[in-house]
Amino acid sequence: MTMQKKEMPFMNVVAGSTASLSLPCGPTYERLYLRMTGTTFNKTHITDIRVKVNGKLIHQADGITLEAFNAYSGMATDANILTVDFTEIFARDRVGQSIGALGTARGVNSVMLEVDIAGTAVAPTLECWSFTSGPADIGVLNKLLKYPVNIGGAGKWPIALPYGPNGTMIKRVYIKSANCTGLEIKKNGVVIHDTTKPVNEFWQKENRKTPQAGFYIFDPATDNNYDDMLRTDNAGSLEFNVYMSGLESIMVYGEYLDPLANL
Repeated sequence: MTMQKKEMPFMNVVAGSTASLSLPCGPTYERLYLRMTGTTFNKTHITDIRVKVNGKLIHQADGITLEAFNAYSGMATDANILTVDFTEIFARDRVGQSIGALGTARGVNSVMLEVDIAGTAVAPTLECWSFTSGPADIGVLNKLLKYPVNIGGAGKWPIALPYGPNGTMIKRVYIKSANCTGLEIKKNGVVIHDTTKPVNEFWQKENRKTPQAGFYIFDPATDNNYDDMLRTDNAGSLEFNVYMSGLESIMVYGEYLDPLANL
């Protein structure tokens, strides 16, 4: 049974500062709702959200970007509520829905939520609601990690997407770019994805996803069958090559199912 409750208040909810909240260990966290109220305070004033487990960063995105990822998957969006999701609520089976949830019964000493608030916010108020299930030990986690990449001009360019010494499961790759026109992926020298942005997005629309402006999204489980995630523990080589129409500094977000110690 999923339990919903309001967590303790954030510390230091001040414009131009970092608000922080320590979540209690024990439950299995499926998702968090961040609610923003105040004179002027909404998702556009959230310049970064970080979730840290035992001091290690497992999730990072700003408010606008996180909402775009949620909207792509078909989740609800709201100017004053943001979802930090560790699960897949639209997966085709119950196991797929819950895999990646953050179990904290054993192996976890601390879970810290940090929220950077822009200086333009006025009298901000920030609250957190958790959606949890029964206690479970820490296992594979849903991680969202970002990597900056500089692109030198038009053409085909390699990007290095880390997957750790022991390999990982790649759920999605979000390429934040105004100039990315396509993506090629090779695993062990074999092309497993090579398409243009319009064709890729048409496939996503057929599966009731909502492509987001300014992103190329690689989603091997577009049809919500999470057995189709990109497995890398058996990858002797893995290449991501972006097709670009011009010079740009882009941001690449990797969404993984991964043990805490790997990435």
